[in-house]
Amino acid sequence: MMDIEAKIREDMRTLGCSSDLKISLAYHLYVYLVDVKLMYDTEYCYNKDVDALYIVARPSKRDKMNIYVPVPTHEDVNMEFIGVLQQNLCTIETGPSINLAFIDGDLSTVIYTFTKGIVERPTPEKVAERRMREERRMFIDNELRKKKNEILNDAMNGGFVDDDECQVIE
Repeated sequence: MMDIEAKIREDMRTLGCSSDLKISLAYHLYVYLVDVKLMYDTEYCYNKDVDALYIVARPSKRDKMNIYVPVPTHEDVNMEFIGVLQQNLCTIETGPSINLAFIDGDLSTVIYTFTKGIVERPTPEKVAERRMREERRMFIDNELRKKKNEILNDAMNGGFVDDDECQVIE
């Protein structure tokens, strides 16, 4: 049986990408967005016109799909390159923004967003609301991680829930 990493890398190759470097960077970015950034609906894609292997994902369930292009830090990036990516990858669904994920040799990753045209800044209320949602999401994720073994053990052994311990959260 093929392990998951090998299957994902083979899928990326099957999409049309023949560059081992691009496949490695895209695989790392895919895992980073899923496991570290906890993105939703994460998928890898390939555009043969610009020979770009990239990832699309939603930062939250309600957000639009965002485009993430892995770029090695040693590669020169200029506005023409970014413009070509935006022209070929951006759609009505994603909007005019593209995220370049700069990945260093030690796999540290920094993401910068580039947007065509002028975009309205979110109101302070929207920023506070988004921050609160993210903090809540991180808290829940941390709690789930802390109790992961207990949850898995209960699931495997037909766990028991005491009705007195349940609370209705509104």
